Amino acid sequence: MSKNFDELRPGREGPDGFGVPGVRRGAYPSQWNWEELNSSYRPRLIAAGIVRFQLTREECEDAAQTVFLKILTQNPRVRDPKAYLRAAFLHQAQNVAEMKLRRREREAALEDWREIGVDEFGNAERQAEKIRMVTAVTGAFRRVGDKCQKVIRSYCIDECTLNETAEKSGFSSKTVWKRVQECLKRMRVCLES
Repeated sequence: MSKNFDELRPGREGPDGFGVPGVRRGAYPSQWNWEELNSSYRPRLIAAGIVRFQLTREECEDAAQTVFLKILTQNPRVRDPKAYLRAAFLHQAQNVAEMKLRRREREAALEDWREIGVDEFGNAERQAEKIRMVTAVTGAFRRVGDKCQKVIRSYCIDECTLNETAEKSGFSSKTVWKRVQECLKRMRVCLES
């Protein structure tokens, strides 16, 4: 027992390398030398944050600084400062890693919207209107029937000439033109209803 106490004497570290220099067992927080704890444990905590959460050194430094600032301002009453420091730092580093992941997800979603041309909120409204319009036209196109769909697809979507559309459908150019007119009227009726 005295050997364990000697290992925790001021200025010594425990056998695992995480001993508490300057702190005796059962000491109150006001008796802990936080500056010494900061200087002795900070490199290990930062290394743990880099390895466990794939954070940058700067992000780990910020997490460690936040933890030590909370300790100094809140003056927690804990029995084992080593365990408290590790738990508090790992909790803070996990929060930083989760925020980083959410930021990446938001940026990826924003990148997807940029690919279809949505950059600003006003542009997003215009894009949403275009999507509603395309959805309505597609619905009307589905309701006009197969013959009209073939004529409209060939003439309007595939951009074939009247003669090419006539050859595909087996009708004269004049008949194809009349059908295109008639089918577009049907689609307008479907869009208005």
